[in-house]
Amino acid sequence: MNELGIIHIKEIERTIKSMHEYDFSGYAMTSFKYRLERLMMKYNIQEPEHLIKKIQDEPDFFDNFLFDISIPSTEMFRDPSLWRWLREEYFTESIGKNPGKFKIWLPLCVSGGELYSLAILLSELELLEQVQIIATSISATSIDIIKTGQYDLKKIAVSEENYNRANGIKELSTYYTIDRYYAYLDTSLIKNVEFNKVNIIFDHSPQNVKLILFRNSLIYYNPSLQESILGLLHSSLSAGGHLIVGIKEINSFRDFEIVNEAESVYKKKPGR
Repeated sequence: MNELGIIHIKEIERTIKSMHEYDFSGYAMTSFKYRLERLMMKYNIQEPEHLIKKIQDEPDFFDNFLFDISIPSTEMFRDPSLWRWLREEYFTESIGKNPGKFKIWLPLCVSGGELYSLAILLSELELLEQVQIIATSISATSIDIIKTGQYDLKKIAVSEENYNRANGIKELSTYYTIDRYYAYLDTSLIKNVEFNKVNIIFDHSPQNVKLILFRNSLIYYNPSLQESILGLLHSSLSAGGHLIVGIKEINSFRDFEIVNEAESVYKKKPGR
């Protein structure tokens, strides 16, 4: 396979935008190039022109493209200290103070690790029935896989370590079974989750959200798209709502105030 050059990548972006109205031009070039090359190897596509032709001529291929181009979460309960903070401080203090359903949005679900981690934590706190979780993805394939509970078996061992360090009150194995190559998570945990397929800029995003979990995603966007996405997330939050990003994404978001710097937790500023 020939290495992708900038001209090839720009042509792929133009083709996708014209055919499917997905604009990848705001993605960080190095990361997007790597993911395109990985996808081409998976499908044994030797030339950029062949990839462009598949995008143009094979509608069913494009959702596979969206799935493969996405960045899956590494494991469940990643950054256990954050999950301890959510368990021991945030949820117990926040949910009881809010009338009605406490709305939580996960804008970019790929493998389901973050979603199931959240559902397990809330279930153990006996708060799962008091929340409304909205999970969105750019790929219908991702949503279908998450709904089956299928999860990468290679990620289970480290997920168990994370869960224990996050002060889980059971054994993580309580929540999954193993069938040859995959672990299958307990889908009853997500029976009330609202799933939606969205575009890159999260069209039709939910409103009056109390908490947004958008971790380890901003680093894959260029500064212009980062600013646009942050503006959209800000507008989706209710007054005083919280945004959690990745620990490597700590920044001075002008419309947010820092709540927990170590865990990259931000709060929507009053009057913004």
